[in-house]
Amino acid sequence: MNPKGELLDKNGYRYNFDRLIYINRAAKKVFGVTAIEDNSVEWLAAKMAEENNGDWQLYFNEPPPPGVVRDFLAELNGQRPAG
Repeated sequence: MNPKGELLDKNGYRYNFDRLIYINRAAKKVFGVTAIEDNSVEWLAAKMAEENNGDWQLYFNEPPPPGVVRDFLAELNGQRPAG
């Protein structure tokens, strides 16, 4: 396994094939695959270590559209997406 994969696994992140993300529900953090690929292990470790204010923290190269974020957060919180 590569260093980034080991770091993700060691810190409880699981891959979501449908959304191409790594997610840790306990930490309330989500990393997009391209953000992981395009940044260093040090960047990834620093973002994992950032204090969480209780809201979901999303790390992507480009912010997803607001509607996508809204539906995704609703799904994470066990609600049906709007629409």
